[in-house]
Amino acid sequence: MRKLNIAATVIAAVMLAATLPQAAVAAVEVQAAGQVSAGALAPSSAAQTGAVQTGAVPAVSDPSPQGQVDDFVRPEPPAGRAKSEYTYVSAPLAGTLKTTLVTVQLADKTAAETDAAVPMAAAKASLSAANRYWAYATAGRVDIALSASRQLHKSAATSKQSPAQIVDIVSQELGWTQSSYTALVMFIPGAYLTNGAAGMTYSNGNIGGRILMPQNSRLSTPVLAHEFGHALGMDHANSLLCGSGAMDVASGPFAGFADATCSIKTYGDNLDLMGISHFDLMPEISASFWEMGRFGNGNEIANLGTVSAPRTVNLKPWAGAGANRAAKFTDPKSGEVYFLELRTPVGYDSVIAQDGNRGVKITQQGGGNSSILLPPNTRATAFNGYYSNTQAWQAGQTFTTHAGTKVSIDAVSNTAATVTIRPPGAPAKGSFDSAALAVTSSSASINVRGWAVDPAAASTSTQTHVYVTAPDGTTTGHAYTADKPRADVNAALGISGNHGFQESIPVKAAGQYQACAYAIGIFNNTALGCRTLTLAGTPAPEGSLDEVSTAMVSGKPSIKLRGWAVDRGQASASIPVHVYVTTPSGATTGQAFTANVPRPDVNEALGVSGTHGFAVTVPATETGTYRVCAYAIPVAPFAAGNTTLGCRNVPVAVSDPPTGYLDSVAFINAGSSARLDVAGWSFDAGVPSASIPVQLSVTAPDGSTKTVTTTANAARSDVNAAMGIAGSHGYQTSVSVTKAGTYRVCATGIAVATLTKGNGFLGCVNATATPAARPVGYVDSIVVQTRTPSAVITASGWTYEPGTPAASNAVHIYVTGPDGKTKGYPFTANGTRPDVNAAFSLPGNHGFQNSIPITLSGPYHVCAYGISVSPLSAGNTLLGCRDVVAQPAAPVRGYLDTARLSGTSTSKSIVATGWAMDPGFTSQSVPVRVTVKSPDSSSKSYSALANLARPDVNRALGVTGNHGYRAALPVKARGKYTVCVSSAGAGVLRTGVSALGCQSLTY
Repeated sequence: MRKLNIAATVIAAVMLAATLPQAAVAAVEVQAAGQVSAGALAPSSAAQTGAVQTGAVPAVSDPSPQGQVDDFVRPEPPAGRAKSEYTYVSAPLAGTLKTTLVTVQLADKTAAETDAAVPMAAAKASLSAANRYWAYATAGRVDIALSASRQLHKSAATSKQSPAQIVDIVSQELGWTQSSYTALVMFIPGAYLTNGAAGMTYSNGNIGGRILMPQNSRLSTPVLAHEFGHALGMDHANSLLCGSGAMDVASGPFAGFADATCSIKTYGDNLDLMGISHFDLMPEISASFWEMGRFGNGNEIANLGTVSAPRTVNLKPWAGAGANRAAKFTDPKSGEVYFLELRTPVGYDSVIAQDGNRGVKITQQGGGNSSILLPPNTRATAFNGYYSNTQAWQAGQTFTTHAGTKVSIDAVSNTAATVTIRPPGAPAKGSFDSAALAVTSSSASINVRGWAVDPAAASTSTQTHVYVTAPDGTTTGHAYTADKPRADVNAALGISGNHGFQESIPVKAAGQYQACAYAIGIFNNTALGCRTLTLAGTPAPEGSLDEVSTAMVSGKPSIKLRGWAVDRGQASASIPVHVYVTTPSGATTGQAFTANVPRPDVNEALGVSGTHGFAVTVPATETGTYRVCAYAIPVAPFAAGNTTLGCRNVPVAVSDPPTGYLDSVAFINAGSSARLDVAGWSFDAGVPSASIPVQLSVTAPDGSTKTVTTTANAARSDVNAAMGIAGSHGYQTSVSVTKAGTYRVCATGIAVATLTKGNGFLGCVNATATPAARPVGYVDSIVVQTRTPSAVITASGWTYEPGTPAASNAVHIYVTGPDGKTKGYPFTANGTRPDVNAAFSLPGNHGFQNSIPITLSGPYHVCAYGISVSPLSAGNTLLGCRDVVAQPAAPVRGYLDTARLSGTSTSKSIVATGWAMDPGFTSQSVPVRVTVKSPDSSSKSYSALANLARPDVNRALGVTGNHGYRAALPVKARGKYTVCVSSAGAGVLRTGVSALGCQSLTY
């Protein structure tokens, strides 16, 4: 597009400020050219003083382009400077722009009005912001320095005069004239200038000029920076506007364009400080301006030169830093230069580069030191008033110059963009010869065949891209190299190399496919055509959602689904079932299950085998209506798709957890039992009249925990009245304890409602279990008794437990014998002891007198313990210990009087006679043992009882009873026999056996 022939025309611009608080009008920033063409506004008499006056344009709420005038008045650059790319300075801008800042009290305004409208501090702040902006843009070479300031200059000018008249009057009053790198900035009261402008610049063509600004507002800083842009020599940032939507246009007869619908929208680039201004924002000037005024360090824009072959360039954020962050290229046909820059939320673009204004911006230099934006949408509908939010190119879009060069936006992020530039050239060519389906039992593919040639590299195999759209609408691309031999193609085109393609593309689902092939060229790609193919498959699964219900499952409210699903393509397989649940709040979740539950009815009805039923549950956590849908998912390779088994609306009423309270936990030690008495109340709001279970968790002092379950079925009228419910909801139970210390009891109300959020925590209470007092008592005596057939130790005494004074408690007696062994014996202190009862004012029986048999003589140690009756006691009590000695018994006295042979010649016996007496038991007959040693040295023993009358022995020893014995012992062998008699006596505690004598005889 040759856009430089408009340099001598008036370029209108508008600064929109419709929402400015101090006025419900738009601020029209007016520009007037120093040299005007036919139909432009005529200069006033003020032109005699060097300023050009434009006709006043009233401020309106929605300024129209017909009402726009120029805010930049200067002599136009010579026409000879109009060319495809240029700079308007011979060297980078550098120097101190000495600025005089004046707040002007107009003749019809008071000092107070002026100070309020144009405070000097605000004016200086705007000047400082403008200086920072242009210092950044010039890499610090330009300093807009405040050389002088004057507050409340009283002027003869009035608010009714035109901006040019006011500028001339004030300049003359101050004696100020423009020289290179000087500027005069004047602020006057009024929301806008009388011509509707938000700022005006008058320049004699040198760097600098006179700037007139209205009163302070949110536009002041952006507009002042804009006006200093004019003072530095720049015109406006405009935009191409085409009713046809053309993205670029060549020069022609229609107001300089080849397309009669195209024109320049002045100020149309709202991504540039020199375009339409914004409240508070100062966007970066475009790369085309940057090059034109030789801004920055001179290395920010990479010069790609004339692009004769495809080239990819990487862009970095233009408002950032660094070299080569933008690029420019020359179209190989038109010779025009295009600038590419990435606009992202960085630096001065941090707020404005959003949405459709974040991306790659494309501009060209325009006439009169202006720039022209080439946006994606050049129609007037792209603008909302004076602003557009679609001025940057996005990833996937392609800009085409009017000469045919394509600029493809490959990728865009906040940190980088990739752009490919393709100059015009012969497109690739080829043919999509065929596309056919190849199907086996388990797979399918589309076989594509054809050829592709790139005339720019006819002997080289080029790429072919095939895009396949599946039945579900998804499209997948496949890149191949056309490197198969195609002699027919080579012969027809007169070329060499391999250019055929023949590929197989796997497909999975049944249905209609579309395959489209493209020949990929260096300059342009070519669509080779599309083919439509249909892959026949098995029918979609069948099935049913038989039942949907609600229930508690594993203690949680759930929705139960039951049904079946079969894929005829693989009739014996259990197939997936997907269940989607939409909660009352609108959230939808999906879960996958398998239909693998036996359903013999389905198998019989369909004539299939395998398991095809499903019975699944999904959680229900909200009260309201759930939407449940089930789908059968096929497993056959080419099934026609999924099947909806059905949907149900399920009303769910999930009740809150039970409520209640753990009122008390009290420790009771009753002597015979130690317990915690627990009391409280609980009910389930889902079933308020029901008595519900209550679970108690009891943690003992040692950390062990046990669980006790009771029922809240006791009357609690207070609870019913407070909660407005019926039924019985109190609980009271006892928990036995066996250890002293602190117990923690926690209660939980167990829900009984059909659907509930869970059980209810009722609280926890700590209770301390204190032990009962130890028993008291005394051991009166411990003695050894041996004047009976058995020896015993007898212990006597008394004991009782203070906590249970009426109960007879146990007594444990521990005896340690002469052999060192200890044995315990339990008894009960239940003997009468009126003396003890009287002394301690006790009821019941508390005495003990117990005998313990002993078998060994020697020392004994005996201890007695009073045993606590209470299960939770401070312990047992040692009542006392004694040491006693059991004396050994005296030896048995006796004699073997005779041992003789008796009997016939064929039957002989040895007859032994004598006596034996136990001194400890003189009236008792004692056993004796007769031992006979035979001639062969073998021995045999016989038992006898000394129970025959022996009055002689009784008289001699002074005893009573029978103590004689006679024993006949058969013998057979001849030879010498020895007869011996011994006795162990009748009593206990004997140290051994007493020998009563031996005699020998011969047979």
